[in-house]
Amino acid sequence: MTAEPSGPAGRGDRREPELPRPSDRHLGWTFDGPASFHARTSRFLAEGAARGEHVIFIVDDPRPEQWPERLVDSGVLRIASVAEVYGPRGVVDAEAQRTVFAAALADALDAGYLGIRVAADNTSLAAPGERLQAWLRWEQLAEEFIAGNPVIGLCGFDRRRIDPAVLTLLDQQHPHALAR
Repeated sequence: MTAEPSGPAGRGDRREPELPRPSDRHLGWTFDGPASFHARTSRFLAEGAARGEHVIFIVDDPRPEQWPERLVDSGVLRIASVAEVYGPRGVVDAEAQRTVFAAALADALDAGYLGIRVAADNTSLAAPGERLQAWLRWEQLAEEFIAGNPVIGLCGFDRRRIDPAVLTLLDQQHPHALAR
């Protein structure tokens, strides 16, 4: 991440920035491999940190050493594994996820942040069958949660690991898709 975080919003004379419309806050993005995902999300999360948002990076194999130590140590950036956030089975329980993200948002607001910005590589959660069906239920609930809260979410999917028909279905779940 290149931008310096400005810290929680409660510090200093900061005006609350206007959030994009709800339909622009639930983003979908297909990418080609972990390096591509990290590069795009670095900019996405840096923007959130600069806006006073608590930023969260979720991947199958998190590597905190890839991020500036000051962001991790200060708590501005939380790095977590997919298993830690969504559960070790990879089958998402939509209601439980809403609770997880509501708690993360409440903690962030209590700490003085203006909201949360999440970038997650959800490729492993979109495997055909039970995982995909559970993920699609979560996408619908996530859309409602994002629409009513100061949350921006980026759902990433590695096009090299997901069937093109499934990618099309996943694109339909995201009102706003980043450039491919």
